[in-house]
Amino acid sequence: MKEIVEQFGWWSALDITLIAVGIYYILQLIKGTRAAQMLVGLMIIAGVFLISSLVPLTTVSWVLNKFYSSIILILIIIFQDDVRHALRKIGKKPFFQGQDNRASQHILDEISRAADHLSKRRVGALLVIERNIILTRYIDVGTQIDGRISKELILAVFHPASPIHDGAAIIQRGRLAAAGCFLPLTRQENLLKNWGTRHRAAMGISQETDAVVVIVSEESGKISLVEDGVFLPVPRIENLSKILSRILISEDLSLKHSQRGARGSLLARIKALYLGKLG
Repeated sequence: MKEIVEQFGWWSALDITLIAVGIYYILQLIKGTRAAQMLVGLMIIAGVFLISSLVPLTTVSWVLNKFYSSIILILIIIFQDDVRHALRKIGKKPFFQGQDNRASQHILDEISRAADHLSKRRVGALLVIERNIILTRYIDVGTQIDGRISKELILAVFHPASPIHDGAAIIQRGRLAAAGCFLPLTRQENLLKNWGTRHRAAMGISQETDAVVVIVSEESGKISLVEDGVFLPVPRIENLSKILSRILISEDLSLKHSQRGARGSLLARIKALYLGKLG
């Protein structure tokens, strides 16, 4: 320890500072992306690898050694989209800019009113509400709007005469960020035969991210909600605002410092809805 202290100088301090700053910026860049979630999995694998090197787990150690020999290539393949997105953020956005994903009740009421209007006239719509996983990669390929959310704006976007009515509208940080956005289609095969591209896109984005999606069917005029790959028809328009409020406001406050629940949380809300327990 004495030798380490004696060798420690200004260059060592600068070296450690640069590494610490680099790690901090990397964590900031992947914050709110799938890469952040997968990083936790990689850390668990690294922990298992460390344990296998300390105890006689020969087979596990051999498999993990083969895995880590190609770790750079694996990371590039898995995180290629996130890497491109992070590099774009370096030039576009300050590192310390805060984000607030909490939706206000007014915004949810405007979304519900617009969905009700579109439903009665059987005009198709696809609204994606960002939560923790950032949707900028999908916003970038759409038409930038960055407008204050209102019923009138949503109706204008999805009007049949609008050139961007076929795509998805994405709500980010309480504003309508873009419309006419292309979303990934679900790869799930056991879907209803009457589902079109709009429903498959809603299911796909909900499986890829933690976004909440509101769909208005052009064929039937029915309103549906999708979260975490779970499809929920909304029989009454009053329920749409209540469910969105429960997911995006009440749950955001109660789970702010804890891990978000998995699919079971939505199933509990579905049961509460049909049992009339939503307040």
